[in-house]
Amino acid sequence: MASFFAAAYVVFLVGVCLVYFVLPKIVRPYWLLVCSMVFYLYDPANAGFIVQLLAASAATWAAGLLIERLRAPAARRIVLGAALAVCLGSLLFYKYFVFLGRSFAGLFGLDGARFAHDLAAPLGISYFTFTAVGYCVDVYRGNQAAEKDFLLYTLFVSFFPCIVTGPIERAKHMLPQFKTPQAFDYNRVTGGMFRILWGFFKKFVVANTIGGAVDAVYGSLHNASYTGPVLLLVSLLYTYQLYCDFSAACDVALGAGAVFGLKLTENFRLPLRQHSFTELWRHWHISLTSWLRDYLYIPLGGNRKGAVRQYINQLIVFLVSGLWHGASLSMAVWGLLNGVYLCIGRATQTARRKLARKNPLYYFKPVRRVLQAILVYLMFTSCIVFFRASEVFPGSAGLSDAVYIYSHLFTGWQTLFAAPQTVGRVCAAIGLTARTSIVLACSVLMVETVESAAEPVHQFIRRVPIFLRWPLYAALSTALLVFGSFGNSGSIYGRF
Repeated sequence: MASFFAAAYVVFLVGVCLVYFVLPKIVRPYWLLVCSMVFYLYDPANAGFIVQLLAASAATWAAGLLIERLRAPAARRIVLGAALAVCLGSLLFYKYFVFLGRSFAGLFGLDGARFAHDLAAPLGISYFTFTAVGYCVDVYRGNQAAEKDFLLYTLFVSFFPCIVTGPIERAKHMLPQFKTPQAFDYNRVTGGMFRILWGFFKKFVVANTIGGAVDAVYGSLHNASYTGPVLLLVSLLYTYQLYCDFSAACDVALGAGAVFGLKLTENFRLPLRQHSFTELWRHWHISLTSWLRDYLYIPLGGNRKGAVRQYINQLIVFLVSGLWHGASLSMAVWGLLNGVYLCIGRATQTARRKLARKNPLYYFKPVRRVLQAILVYLMFTSCIVFFRASEVFPGSAGLSDAVYIYSHLFTGWQTLFAAPQTVGRVCAAIGLTARTSIVLACSVLMVETVESAAEPVHQFIRRVPIFLRWPLYAALSTALLVFGSFGNSGSIYGRF
């Protein structure tokens, strides 16, 4: 049930919802806490780690109360440091102990046998740790009053729709909502249910269908038939798979939140249609990027200490972002490469604007924007190759896989032009048949059309006339049942 896309989760969510609206409002937050604990304990593999979740909750809750009461700056810093040490120390141990051990063993020629196996990590540790750390820092800064109710605070840290894939919420946003439960509202609940259906469509019809082809190629890179055209195609497709897979999990989370009358943070706003790399990152994984901005980039100095320091801070933030996603060198390279692109973009911004005015395409806005979006998508994909090749994914060899892909991108293009049917047969062999390609094209068109709305999907759908809304429900449900690929119900970001 730790996966949002399992049948058990749907049954669980329906049961939680039915009881939730029967209970008195004063009891509802505690019912959500009980259900969050049940969700965490459902999988025996997670049950043993609930101590870490509760310890992080207790330590940061107590730290918040102490920080608010203490007046001496040194004492406040000590308490904050202790709370951060508990949270971040646990995160570092479970996610990076083995990685660091292997790295040092390799660097100094030591026996690394003890680091042969990865440690099992608590479910959602990356998410609940950042949530708790953000709360402590906000209390320390005076931006958030310390929460007196430990159970309510624990709900904030462990709320089950957010704990697997986020979004990473802020106390200022969520605690007031938990304290003021909303009455049942038909439009809001049905809108939330549609967003959950929308997430299932994106996951099983789009992301999983693409994922079959991507896994076939990335899982057997040295197959001689996987030449440049195929490697480029699946890498471009993986970027879209990652978007649909991750945003689908967020759709399910936000849909569940809407059902309970809770407004969670939107994590994506058309990131792959942005016209600059900077704008892409302002619209991709918004809760994480804003967290890193507020709690790392700005404390490092942000852009207040000159251009060079700004670029260094940017690189540090994206290195941390890469390692947050996974303890591997390829993830670190993925983060740093994104940071390098952003630094280059900022350093050349003025010159590019002057040069653009001399480009005839500059005055044809639709053409210019399409070309910019394509370039940004290609740049992002050039980073995503390192992401997908990371050791975080089973069967991947990390940097060596990424290097192999880049070294073979320019092979086989003569075959594409001389005998395109050969490449076509390879695509069919990895699952990209003519039928599958048509289904994917139509599905992507539907995703891009629906998500072009100016408001979130679960709000937009309630404004659609009923004679169009119900056919859309039927089309999504039919597509899910007929074209859905149900072999993998796990979320890519659930592993982080």
